[in-house]
Amino acid sequence: MSEKKSKLSRREFLKLGGSGLAAAAFLSACGGAQPTQAPAPAAPAAEATTAPAAAPTTAPAAKAAMGPIEFLAWGDTTDGPAWEKLGPAYTAKTGNVVNITPVADPNANFYTKLQTMFAGGTPPHLSSFQGWEWQTYQDKDLLQAVDEWIARDNATAAYPAGFTSVEQSTKRGGKTYLIPLQAGVMVMFYAKRIFDEAGVAYPKDDWTFDQFVETAQKLTDAGKGTFGYQVNGNWFRDIGWIVGTGKREFDNIIDPTKAQFNTKEIVDRITTTSYDMPNTYKAAPSPADTSGAYTINNGNCAMKYEGPWFLPQLNSQKLRDEKKEVPFDVVRMPATPGVAGRPHRGWGEGVAVTKTDMAEAAWAFAAYLISEEGNKIYSETTGRIPSNVELATTWWVPRTKELYQIENGQAFLDAFKEGQIDVVSVKAPRSKMWSEVVKPTAWDAINNGSAKPADVFPQVDEKLNALLSA
Repeated sequence: MSEKKSKLSRREFLKLGGSGLAAAAFLSACGGAQPTQAPAPAAPAAEATTAPAAAPTTAPAAKAAMGPIEFLAWGDTTDGPAWEKLGPAYTAKTGNVVNITPVADPNANFYTKLQTMFAGGTPPHLSSFQGWEWQTYQDKDLLQAVDEWIARDNATAAYPAGFTSVEQSTKRGGKTYLIPLQAGVMVMFYAKRIFDEAGVAYPKDDWTFDQFVETAQKLTDAGKGTFGYQVNGNWFRDIGWIVGTGKREFDNIIDPTKAQFNTKEIVDRITTTSYDMPNTYKAAPSPADTSGAYTINNGNCAMKYEGPWFLPQLNSQKLRDEKKEVPFDVVRMPATPGVAGRPHRGWGEGVAVTKTDMAEAAWAFAAYLISEEGNKIYSETTGRIPSNVELATTWWVPRTKELYQIENGQAFLDAFKEGQIDVVSVKAPRSKMWSEVVKPTAWDAINNGSAKPADVFPQVDEKLNALLSA
């Protein structure tokens, strides 16, 4: 068995994203997680790295090389249990082995680990990716387009027509690279008990932003230690608030050239949701407090803006058995009068195949993940919405009612129809923007109450524009 690999140069590696200094330190210190091997025979695998000049010649029509598939995967408490089921299930079905290396903290460590593997010439054959991070790797010619395999294997259900966020999350230059396992979207979760005790009506899908603010204040009771809202405390989890204004933080969401955080509508919205809620209205605990007792999970906050992965954390059968459940439901994000439609943060998220002699074998496992069988296992374990919208409508919505006792699961799908993706930037990936500019310049100060958005967003724009023009 031979596999063509070429190392990503150190210079290219440091440009992939995040802090070059941090990446270099990780490269010298990281040992990596031990893979968990699915029980069974040997099988296909896929993925190597390549600098553009030395890319392997694997094409969809090529014969798949055989060997274990190396998969670098999200490994947090939400996704980790899914891989423990899906790896063995695929092996039992095909006889092919998948070695899964989970990374427990995707936000902090995943892409650093992936960059380390590319730089060392030992990339995984398949890798988890968010819908806005894989483009940097594709532009380095490290990822395999999968259009021919999608057509050959009739794997089109994961790519619903008419969903702009899916198109933007999965394609670049007219070719498809991301294989989406989930329809990512965020809506408002609300804990019923606090509403009931305060005598406040549950929110409905046609509520407005002003009604949200008023409701959060009504539900706050300092004597009882309850709050109307729990802030998320970071930019990308606040994007749903931003898109609701009808404005965006950049001139273009795909390959932007100019940052525009300091737009009045964005400043006003983030001031209300992220600064005023905890500091002015006292209707939310500080972000520091949410690390302890004051959370919606503990029944002390009435509302939180979250995604479907959050479902099992509030009211699962296990929590009900332990008498720890928080009865809740969900509703679309509040509308803003004068803004067309009901924009929400939405995206596709899944896996991508790297360019190696084993690319087709890696695709075979990815195709299983987006099949009805694989997608159901993944979705039921994680709570996430299947990438197959028809399956989400006919199976996932009623299943969430059964599993989590919610009535309005359809809100997720209605929100996803008008989803808007996070920024896609090769010059400065979102992870780099966040770690080097947006977090230290703005959200850290907003979270600790030392500055309002109007004080720091001009600096954010200035620094991001420097990155984008470098």
